[in-house]
Amino acid sequence: MRKSPPKFSVGADVRVKRGVIDPDFDDVPIGGWTGRITEMQYLNPPMYLIRWDQQTLDNIHPIYRKRCQRDGFDIEEMWLAESDLEPGAGDPVEIVQPSKIVTKPLDMDERDDRIMSVHGLTSDDPLPVLDEESLRAYYKFLAAKLSFPFEAKYPIERLGFGSKTYAITVLGLLDPEEVPGKEYGLLCQARRGAEQIEVPLTEVEVVVANANRRLMEDYSHWVVNW
Repeated sequence: MRKSPPKFSVGADVRVKRGVIDPDFDDVPIGGWTGRITEMQYLNPPMYLIRWDQQTLDNIHPIYRKRCQRDGFDIEEMWLAESDLEPGAGDPVEIVQPSKIVTKPLDMDERDDRIMSVHGLTSDDPLPVLDEESLRAYYKFLAAKLSFPFEAKYPIERLGFGSKTYAITVLGLLDPEEVPGKEYGLLCQARRGAEQIEVPLTEVEVVVANANRRLMEDYSHWVVNW
């Protein structure tokens, strides 16, 4: 099959046709978005990478911004097919805004969704960064949900000798407002033999496979990956 010559070239100003839907989010129309072609793929038909202009970026719906941040998409550009585009010259066209945003319910079988619920967020939001507000929210959640005391393991690095794992009993959480510095996240108070110690919660491994273990693993996942 013979390829048709491309309708647009790199550097051309283009506009998305009315009725076109974002290829990743089927409840977000992108008709009227304008930008400049920065790259193309010589397929049949061609695909174009459009860098959105400032007018478009200023009018993008907040939900789209959140989803791009959540999924790691570049909000400033998008690949589109030739059939989605028309020349950008001429009078400005009103950008079509979403009218029926569909926010999926949180799935408590999914770790990220469970973390979202701790912070009162929705499936459209990105995972929250670790700051004083989000850390306090997680502290209140874990303080109410964890069953104390519980048995756990805690590895300690020994200079020149690798690490050694100790059995500990976790007694409770330390209020983050009473702990200087937040680089380790939440701390817990624990007992190792006759000794009382304070341990970063991310380094505690629950011994028994129960609700405590899942709560702790979710928390550690958030702190490590935020």
